[in-house]
Amino acid sequence: MVTVPVSHAAALDDAVAAKIRASFDKQGVMTHWNAQLSHLADGFCEISLPFSDKVNQQHGFFHGGVIGAIADSAGGYAGYTRISSDQELVTAEYKLNILAPGKGDTLVGRAQVVKAGRTLIVTTAELFAVDNGKWTLCALMQQTLFVLAANPSGAAR
Repeated sequence: MVTVPVSHAAALDDAVAAKIRASFDKQGVMTHWNAQLSHLADGFCEISLPFSDKVNQQHGFFHGGVIGAIADSAGGYAGYTRISSDQELVTAEYKLNILAPGKGDTLVGRAQVVKAGRTLIVTTAELFAVDNGKWTLCALMQQTLFVLAANPSGAAR
């Protein structure tokens, strides 16, 4: 049973949700690790990651870099819910505090938009290690995203 409340944010337009899911599916690291977009809403994103030998560190916990990547992607996609279809986002910076070992069978990153401006979006995320149904807050993140004009050609900038 989930012991942490889920966002009560408004549902997303189907086209926005489809764009975000398509973008997520292009992230090689997320697909390689078997991460899933488990919830999207206006200003909110949740990503779930099952534990495996692809994401562990030497003590059998989720690797700190993996925790950071899940936080960064969850924050980024929360931000994506607040931009127009002719815009894209990149991370300008993030700060991650690891509070407890990422010990569990699943890592869940829940991010929400704090403030969406014209050129910068600030998000925050909570990362939970779920071990046999017990949720432990293992990390907090604050992130700044930079809003860019979309690149219609799809070529690298």
